[in-house]
Amino acid sequence: MQSFKLLPLPLLLLSLHSVANAEHLQLPTISVEGISSEEIPYALPSATVNVPDTGELLKKLPGANINRNGPLTSVAQYRGLFGDRVNVLIDGIKINSAGPNSMDTPLSYIPAARLDSISLYRGIAPVSSGIETLGGTVLAHSKTITFSSGEEFKSQGNVNAGYAENGNGKYASILAGIANNQHSLHITGSLERGDDLEFDGGDILPTEHKRGTIGGGYAFQNDAQTFTINAQHHDTGKTGTPALPMDIIYAKGNHYNGSFSNTFANGGVLSTKLSYQDSEHLMSNYELRSRPTPKRRFALTDVKSKGFGLAYNISGWTVGVDADRAKHNADIFNPGNAMFFVNNYNNIERDRYSIFGEKELSVDQWKFEAGLRYSRVEMDAGKVNTSMGMAPVIALKNAFNNADRKQDESLVDLVLNTTYTVSSEFDLTAGIARKERAPSYQERYLWLPLESTAGLADGNNYIGNIELDTEVAYQVELGFDWHTPRATFSPHIFYHHINDYIQGTPNTNPAAAMVSAMMAGPGKLVLEYNNVDAKLYGLDANWSFTITPTWQLDGVVSYVRGERRDTSDDLYRIAPLTARTMLSYVQTDWSIGFEAETVASQNRVSDENREKKTSGYAVFNLSANLQPTENILLTAGINNLFDRGYENHLGGYNRIANNPDIAQGDRIPGLGRSAYLGASVNW
Repeated sequence: MQSFKLLPLPLLLLSLHSVANAEHLQLPTISVEGISSEEIPYALPSATVNVPDTGELLKKLPGANINRNGPLTSVAQYRGLFGDRVNVLIDGIKINSAGPNSMDTPLSYIPAARLDSISLYRGIAPVSSGIETLGGTVLAHSKTITFSSGEEFKSQGNVNAGYAENGNGKYASILAGIANNQHSLHITGSLERGDDLEFDGGDILPTEHKRGTIGGGYAFQNDAQTFTINAQHHDTGKTGTPALPMDIIYAKGNHYNGSFSNTFANGGVLSTKLSYQDSEHLMSNYELRSRPTPKRRFALTDVKSKGFGLAYNISGWTVGVDADRAKHNADIFNPGNAMFFVNNYNNIERDRYSIFGEKELSVDQWKFEAGLRYSRVEMDAGKVNTSMGMAPVIALKNAFNNADRKQDESLVDLVLNTTYTVSSEFDLTAGIARKERAPSYQERYLWLPLESTAGLADGNNYIGNIELDTEVAYQVELGFDWHTPRATFSPHIFYHHINDYIQGTPNTNPAAAMVSAMMAGPGKLVLEYNNVDAKLYGLDANWSFTITPTWQLDGVVSYVRGERRDTSDDLYRIAPLTARTMLSYVQTDWSIGFEAETVASQNRVSDENREKKTSGYAVFNLSANLQPTENILLTAGINNLFDRGYENHLGGYNRIANNPDIAQGDRIPGLGRSAYLGASVNW
């Protein structure tokens, strides 16, 4: 019962009432008008911007959360699955992290100031949402301009700016363009700056951040066709990641995407999309944190990727093909020793080719969505080298270089989602699926024991396993969606039975143990990636209730339990039971809101990862909006109103030896009180 201490039963029961029909999750607006079921996918509309990171908004969706490794480094988590298991698309495109520790996560490529909406396919993601969707699909869309109704070109745009007290954070973004009924042209950009963040006991070092983006695009449409092309440049400067062994010195690059669609006379729609990415990342363990001179390190990494998609839709059928190819490199150096180097990853290739078919069918009160996807994942790695001449290092290098590094996987996804409309106010939902995921390049090709683990951030060294098998998940989903003009309640329960789940297990390689002890000391735990058996189950819900025409309650509750099926251990970094409840007072041109974020203790932790338990807590936030004209929105608020000290279970551990306010190895504390102001102008 301890895990429920901070969640009073009435709040828990209310929260459990709200999450049934959300495949693409869009939270309800402040006022409830009419009767509508939960949208698919379920999206969070534009929200008050008070943090630079888009991932913070993802936490407002039922079942969703983030693993926080730095102010801009949030790893998406959905129902206990995180990292490469979650398919994150930015403006419909897969963005690859240039860094092997996911310091530039996909969500970091779209600043919150430029975000239009963030959404997810609630429950079991359809096969049409992408390749390798075992952990669901998250969609983030940036602001853009729309076609107008006449031939005359009209100007459109948005300017957004704000300030947050905690960390002296500043942001500004602009979107400007012209459009008529056939053409649109826009430019966009953003700037963000922030100092180290604070908690009730001092500073969190280093958590400064610096980021800029610029982009532009063109779109065309006529009665049957649409065409778009976009280009984006992303440049993150010196940004702290205190839960990881290095910080960002820069993460920069370009990505391009285009699309074309044609509607035929028979009603069929053919659509295509193309994308290209070229990103580079420099990280360091000494520029933003002090480090003894002999152990100074920096790493230079890069990724180049390209993608293609083609789909044809007619009469409820969708068939298509998808493909993407990515090449990764990562090298480690010592700035004080020009002779030192390590090929962390060398010419890693991960190519995916996929074909799918999906059918939507409505029969009386039933709606069915059935899909099948076949994917081929081909992986390979070049030979590695290092200047380190110790015998165990040479043994690991030779074993890797002499191994058959080319690995091919065949994946099969099967999905059946159903909705039964009981009445205009009540729907039942159910789903069943088989989903697969191939190993990531870090899990397969990490040849030297390091923390290069896609942001796992447990402080342990890992070594890869070329012979890993594919993860296979069997998923079941049940829920309902109750929606009236005054109240909504949509709960889902789920169960995931995962065979060959990829997890770090105790190391059995003596050479890896010796290398880790030489480089990091004998106390460093070494884990190797292996296939185990796991299960995850839980519930999540969203709800709303209109008390009066001006007062409203709404909220979200999420709970997931992750366990090993082959041992008695728990899975690592699983979000605790969490409820968010907002009381809002709404007038025509202004509103205020009081939010309670209530988080239970997390005692179910992974012993093999040496994961620490965390206590429960409650944080309260105050927000206000004022709309003096139709085109101007002013925002203000205070996060963590009472300056509550707490530890976020997904916040990672402090890696900084010289932080006077947080001991090395302690969990990074949650942010202290922060007042913020913002303004948004549309035209």
